[in-house]
Amino acid sequence: MKTLIITLLLASVAHAHEIKGTLILKGTAKTKIMVDGIETKCNLKVDEVKNTLTEDSFQNPAYRVWTKVELSGKAGEIKIEHKADLRFTNLHPAGNGTAVSDDKYIGENEKSASMKIDEKGRIRTVVFPVGAKLITCNF
Repeated sequence: MKTLIITLLLASVAHAHEIKGTLILKGTAKTKIMVDGIETKCNLKVDEVKNTLTEDSFQNPAYRVWTKVELSGKAGEIKIEHKADLRFTNLHPAGNGTAVSDDKYIGENEKSASMKIDEKGRIRTVVFPVGAKLITCNF
């Protein structure tokens, strides 16, 4: 009986999912990227960050982030312009349940979109679709 209890305790500790609770910072991130050979400005503004009032399988709170992304570039007659409102969450499917991530966010309205932040909450990378392409902006 003691062996069974110890085994169950060890199994529950082995499956624990710990997070630091890093929140994404509000504000704007800007960079320049190349899109189809044209230097393009990539701006991402974090409008709102809210607790979704849901928890993952380990009782960690999930967050939803509202962003606005804008691409603008021009070379001669060719213009690149794109604006989109993207919504992200840090609640990911994991096995039979869900898991919250400190630094990885996935798109809610655009399933191919993703975002990564650093340990201080600053945006490092955002990936989003524009037409049939995926655009990556590294900040």
